[in-house]
Amino acid sequence: MKDNNKNAAVDKMGLFFGKAMVIFTIAGIIVMVVPAIAYFLGYKQFIPHDEVVRYWANPVAKFWMLTKGAPVHGYGWIFDNLGYSDSVSMIGVMLLLVTPLFAMIAAAIKASGGIFRFLFFVSAIEFIVSVVFKMN
Repeated sequence: MKDNNKNAAVDKMGLFFGKAMVIFTIAGIIVMVVPAIAYFLGYKQFIPHDEVVRYWANPVAKFWMLTKGAPVHGYGWIFDNLGYSDSVSMIGVMLLLVTPLFAMIAAAIKASGGIFRFLFFVSAIEFIVSVVFKMN
């Protein structure tokens, strides 16, 4: 049987980008899944599972009024309620969101030439802007 695998040379910048993507993706999945399992087992639920199921089809503002009796704006509620398994799970989602940014920064640090470093930083800024600012 013929071996069709060929060794490809990959520079440090590419390796750092790939390793950062793998590390932060695995970390994000773990931080998302482990608390989610605890949530579904009934451990420290910010919003009890039966209420989530009952009110899930509602618009966001109505969902929060029905489940917590108060409006929620933004994502500050996650950090205010880190003692609950469902809130901690959302940290994993956020980590997955910023994984490409961390990978771009890691690659920029290891970039061998100034142009590569510049392009990665421009890409990182573009990523931040696209996440932070809502475009209509």
